[in-house]
Amino acid sequence: MLLNDYLNKLKKTNIKELNKPWLNNDLLNKEFLDNIFPDNKIEEWKNFNVKAFNKKKWKLLVSENSTLFKKENISFKNLIVFNNGVLDKKLTEINTEDKVKIHSLHEYYNKDKTIVDKLYSNSKKYSEDRISGIVDKKTTSLLSLNSLLNQGVVIEVAADFKVENEICLYNQISANETIINPYILLVANKNAEVNFLDLTSYIEENNWTNVFYEVYLEKNSKVRMSNFSLNQSMNLNTSSYNFHLEKEALLEFASINKGNSKKDIRVFLNGENSKVDIKGMLLSRLIENSDVFCKVTHNAFSSDSKQDWRMISNDTSKTSLNGKIKILKGAKNSSGNFFSKALLLNDKAKAFSKPELEIFEDDVSCSHGSSFGELEKDKVFYLQSRGLSKKEAIGMLVSAFINELNFKDNNLSENLKSEVEKMFIGKDI
Repeated sequence: MLLNDYLNKLKKTNIKELNKPWLNNDLLNKEFLDNIFPDNKIEEWKNFNVKAFNKKKWKLLVSENSTLFKKENISFKNLIVFNNGVLDKKLTEINTEDKVKIHSLHEYYNKDKTIVDKLYSNSKKYSEDRISGIVDKKTTSLLSLNSLLNQGVVIEVAADFKVENEICLYNQISANETIINPYILLVANKNAEVNFLDLTSYIEENNWTNVFYEVYLEKNSKVRMSNFSLNQSMNLNTSSYNFHLEKEALLEFASINKGNSKKDIRVFLNGENSKVDIKGMLLSRLIENSDVFCKVTHNAFSSDSKQDWRMISNDTSKTSLNGKIKILKGAKNSSGNFFSKALLLNDKAKAFSKPELEIFEDDVSCSHGSSFGELEKDKVFYLQSRGLSKKEAIGMLVSAFINELNFKDNNLSENLKSEVEKMFIGKDI
């Protein structure tokens, strides 16, 4: 079945027929379904090529089983496998003494119906409250596809437990011209500590991966999460990462955004002394469009956020970044910082960065800054004078630029190095 045919069918469907009792009727609202794809009139999507959504007649996933499973040359003691966005229990390997549990959304809901607040159940959950007073649901409307089309998975880390080895969430895409809608809910209970690697590997082209994460960090929990993709090529990607932090929780999030890819990152600092540190790299080459929206909402006393971004654009491509810090009433003594730096490798490449502050409280500390530039010719000349070729000199300067982020995850660092090298393949420098 095609996606548009399914959406038309939903308009005539009763919510009870979906057998997902946590869902709200507004997800099947005709007006909402008619306008489910974002457009460039929306602030958060104005720099992304939204025409890609209607460029193909996207198919829905027919089979949950992949005929090919190709594990990349990486090794993890804890591996949770998804085939085309669907959990593969047979290939999943978790060695955590039963302290990391995997549930379906149905199992999680039936265990304790009060947790419905953690589940995405209505279209307003991550809507934008505009200063004009308008509640804009269209900015995150694609999330409804995940809740409607995917059964969902919950990964829960037990309280007072530290997961010693990184957990790789490995999603292999082997479909063709298909929209893939994984919905993954991560819960780190009180005093838990865990590292996740979110890794998507494409073995086919011309798919659309529409990824949805909800991550809950309970009191004093610590989560480090890294994200990148392999062999993205001609695939389209839209991703939504939503983090909720309680008292004294700590989140470290690092990401590489590349290809025709749009990431929507939202962090809610709901607990006193909660803290988030975000690092990210945006890469684009050829005619690609790499776009990120990242918003941190401070909703508690003495909460702290840092955003540090780098952007590299080559050929006729574009990187774009919208970084927002919102400090609500009651979040006194909070600190929010945003910084981005863009590097343009030729005069046809483009980069855009827009830092925003919304402050509704006194006694807070906020800063933001963005810079743009090309490689400095005098530095290239100096390195050549020390015996390096022009290509080697440029490579050294670009390496210094990307190393400023100092990613903690070696897998992320190695992938970034590989992706930057691709930018110079076949180029006459």
